[in-house]
Amino acid sequence: MAVAKIIEIVGNSTKGWEDAVRNAVAEAAETVKGISGVEVRDMTAKVVKNKITEYKATVKIAFLVEETRKR
Repeated sequence: MAVAKIIEIVGNSTKGWEDAVRNAVAEAAETVKGISGVEVRDMTAKVVKNKITEYKATVKIAFLVEETRKR
């Protein structure tokens, strides 16, 4: 039986929200194997002098848990 685990992280970008999501997945992939999906939960931005300077995306990343026990 396959078991999935979900973690929630925040990615950021100076280009846009889509790039922030890509950055979050890329960063998670550095330490998490087998990412199978991503759900965007929230998008926010930092504004300085009436202009967006940083985009942030809170995402849930799903990945399969490797089975180590013998059946």
